[in-house]
Amino acid sequence: MTRESSRDAILDAAEAIVREQGAAHLTLDAAAERAGLSKGGVLYHFQTKDSLLTALVQRMTNAFQGLYKEASERMGNDPTRMLEAYLEAVTSAEEKLGNTSCSLIPALASNPELLEPIRAFYKHHFAQLSKTSVGWDQAAIVTLALDGIWLLDMLGVSPLESQDKKRIAKVLARLATERIH
Repeated sequence: MTRESSRDAILDAAEAIVREQGAAHLTLDAAAERAGLSKGGVLYHFQTKDSLLTALVQRMTNAFQGLYKEASERMGNDPTRMLEAYLEAVTSAEEKLGNTSCSLIPALASNPELLEPIRAFYKHHFAQLSKTSVGWDQAAIVTLALDGIWLLDMLGVSPLESQDKKRIAKVLARLATERIH
């Protein structure tokens, strides 16, 4: 197994453990066993549980950014349409990426440093909102609404039915493309 495939196997194992048992049950030993590697093989890539969790958060952030990039490319990489691409990425994320992130919440809450990849993403995303066709304020409202819906779903507390989310997504799509005054 190459170093890169070993690293991916460890991250796959860590993701499965977090999804099935929660972040509290993730240990380097458990990841090694699940990945079929020695603990030394895990330690080569990740010296601590926090470094493994950070890599897992980065991987999940990268996967979401991949969805966002694909949507943006389908829209011709037009900066004025980035909000439409974001809407598409957010609304398809759970289906395409699963919801391992929900299982990471306790670890993220107890160690805010693990949020750094997400902070970096949002810092960049919000800096780009002024390029949208609807302006920064309206784009920020759409982004915050989308992320609020996603968070409620992720936490399992959303009162919204599927048809409610579809209706709201249509309104948000309109807000992403038509400037209100």
